[in-house]
Amino acid sequence: MSGLAFVFGGSEGIGLAVAERLVASGRQVVVLSRSAAKLDAALARLGSGALARAVDVTDAAATRGVVDALVAEVGVPDLVVTTAGYARPGYLEDLPAEDVTGMVATNLLGTINVCRAVLPHLRTAGRGTIVTTSSMAGLAGVFGYTVYSATKFGVIGFSEALRREVRPYGLRVLVLCPPNTLTPGFDEENRHKPAEVLAAEESVATLSPEAVAATLVRALGRRRGFLVVPGRDSRLAAVAIRHLPFVVDRALRRPTEVVE
Repeated sequence: MSGLAFVFGGSEGIGLAVAERLVASGRQVVVLSRSAAKLDAALARLGSGALARAVDVTDAAATRGVVDALVAEVGVPDLVVTTAGYARPGYLEDLPAEDVTGMVATNLLGTINVCRAVLPHLRTAGRGTIVTTSSMAGLAGVFGYTVYSATKFGVIGFSEALRREVRPYGLRVLVLCPPNTLTPGFDEENRHKPAEVLAAEESVATLSPEAVAATLVRALGRRRGFLVVPGRDSRLAAVAIRHLPFVVDRALRRPTEVVE
């Protein structure tokens, strides 16, 4: 597999695992993230097949400027993956206001900003794939993740509409919907999860970033598809969400007995 890929949020977690897979397959990869220190660490892992640029995807003008400069330097990517985002669990009335706006700005608006920045270049080239990142919490609302779920539902709706918009230009859009994944962000989530949420997740499978990345890379090799759902349990859950919503509602609702 050859070509050029831009991976936003590629300095750690799922994004870094995706970048590693792509480099190993022979692609040139540019990883983008807010943290210069994390980007330096990522480059040390990725080796000579990668470049890095710092950018905050919540800043639309900065994102467009970095993308334009990269295209002038290394060319138009044939693959753009955006995994930048975060979750701050907690019940709605308890969420810090900065995290309410932060999740919307990063998860949803950040995704939109990346797509708006790369789209003119992909459209002119007449080729390319965009991968956005939602979540299993973007397929079914999860108690304790009200705002996060809203942003990830938004990513799916945005990606579905974008897919239909750009198809005449020969462009492809996929949306990645990982379950709980063992990333630094997941460790941070666990520090804030209410006891009921932790209890509800005891039976939920948790994947490695590498497993999620492997699923995505396989999906890139297929001609069809839109939702990319890693893990057998998650794929079964996605089918249940679509066809057995009443069963899913019973499984996902908040227990009537509050855990203190």
